[in-house]
Amino acid sequence: MRYLKRILFITALMLSAGFRLQAQTTVTVDVPRVVEADETFRLVFNVNAQPESFNPPAISGFDVLAGPSSSTMSSTQIVNGKRTESFQVSYTYILQAKSTGKFTIPPASVVVGGKSYSSQPVAVEVVKGDAAAKKDDGKSSPSISNDDVFLRVSLSKSRVVKGEQLVATIKLYTRVPIAGFEDVKFPSFNGFWSQEIETPQSIEFVRESIDGKIYNAALLRRYMLMPQQSGTLPIETAELICQVQVRSTAAAAPRSIFDDFFDSYQTVRKRVTAPTVRVVVDPLPAGAPASFTGAVGNFNMNAKLSRDSVNANEAFSLIINITGTGNINLIEAPKIEFPASFEVYDVKISGNKQFEYPVIARGPGEYTIPGFEFSYYDIANRRYVTQKSGDFNIKVGRDAGGTASSGVVQTGVNRQAVRSIADDIRFIYTKAPGLKRGNLFLFGSAGYFIMLAMIIALFFVAEKILSKRVERNRDVAGVKNRRANKVARARLKNAESLLKQGLYTAFYEELHRAILGYTSDKLNLSLADMSRDKIKAHLESKKVQESRITELLSIIEQCEYARYAPDPGGTGMEENYQRAIRLISEMEV
Repeated sequence: MRYLKRILFITALMLSAGFRLQAQTTVTVDVPRVVEADETFRLVFNVNAQPESFNPPAISGFDVLAGPSSSTMSSTQIVNGKRTESFQVSYTYILQAKSTGKFTIPPASVVVGGKSYSSQPVAVEVVKGDAAAKKDDGKSSPSISNDDVFLRVSLSKSRVVKGEQLVATIKLYTRVPIAGFEDVKFPSFNGFWSQEIETPQSIEFVRESIDGKIYNAALLRRYMLMPQQSGTLPIETAELICQVQVRSTAAAAPRSIFDDFFDSYQTVRKRVTAPTVRVVVDPLPAGAPASFTGAVGNFNMNAKLSRDSVNANEAFSLIINITGTGNINLIEAPKIEFPASFEVYDVKISGNKQFEYPVIARGPGEYTIPGFEFSYYDIANRRYVTQKSGDFNIKVGRDAGGTASSGVVQTGVNRQAVRSIADDIRFIYTKAPGLKRGNLFLFGSAGYFIMLAMIIALFFVAEKILSKRVERNRDVAGVKNRRANKVARARLKNAESLLKQGLYTAFYEELHRAILGYTSDKLNLSLADMSRDKIKAHLESKKVQESRITELLSIIEQCEYARYAPDPGGTGMEENYQRAIRLISEMEV
């Protein structure tokens, strides 16, 4: 058995190693993108497999204080029967920035399964930092300056044309600890079509350099904007209240070496407001083609028929696909002239921008759907571009049902009115109109008062029924009495199962338990008080027939005797079971 366990353990290790090799091996880098001069920071290379060798990068521009030191982490999770494993090997350096500037950390490589894998090069910016912050002696003041925490709305473009898309990013920058936020208000972007394109589920801070100072920056929202009017459009201010944690120490009290461990902190509420930014929106130039409907960007169009041959009264579709970059969400369906005998339904829009025109050809023949134009304003070349489709030819045969129409448009959702053919004047009805009195108001009529009386009567009847039910449920003893028969039959059902199995002792134990339980609920007695004398006295007080009392005590005595007597071969079990069923039924009547 011991050797079998060892074999299974070794097999599991080999399978685990095989799974790790089969997984996609990656080498990632974890390092701050911005650091201060003379700051110490960590550089970590992570590998999701066990490497055979590690080739460190040639690091320049930084002092290597320690490393590389390796560490291994593995975990196994089993959720709903599904097993997942993770494995990671990390190589850590401790670096110190020597001078300001931008430096590149070359890639490191590892060998896994005989193959070489490399990380990506990473750029690290070293800034001079804030000298005043380095000289801080730790005596913080509860006041937080606007330079410590601020909000900023940045735009991908500050000058666009009407309909051109741009991206607005709202970020929070801080150099002090943030405990939470309150009363967050984002701009409403009046004059723009706006859509959220990035909303972080959790706020994560990353380092960024602003004016030579390092801040922890967090993305709050990112929007796609499309101006709907020309002119200089302001973007309203964004604001929130930051809960800032500051150290609270007595300035006059002498400090000891334990103060750093026992300093208390307090939360200061700081309202932060982003300054208003403005976007200059130029109007679109004159000379737009007639097919221009406001598309701005760079697009491609193609169109096709779902079928090039149909029978009369059969449906087909003209499908137009428009792809590209720009305000694709605001593009309108091109206007197409269909033959008069075609019944056109509402356009379906799907995909990037796909327009589908459902059509039913009502008359047979050969038809040509004339080509159409799609125009947009090209931002890069600053000119209007028109794309034209070719003509669409379709053959329409006779109706498969044998009822071909001769070019007459039938009733339906159509862009043309139904025409009356073969009659100049419709028939005039000359008889009496046969008008009759319309319906009177219900309020104030006899039916109204009858309904009102019926509602009031039903209310009192329902109230009386519900009151009786509530009163009945309050009677705990009565509830137990009514439940007695149901509980006893459930217990006798278990006894019946034991009877069929021929289990003599277990049957009488279950039968005894069912009879005593039934009697306890019926007489509202605890099992501790269930003596034969008390059972008899309570049954006599409830005026139960003497024969039933005798039968009940006889069954209880028979059960107690059979529980401790040897099995005589199963005789009498069926008879005693039927006696119990008959007794309970008679006592419940």
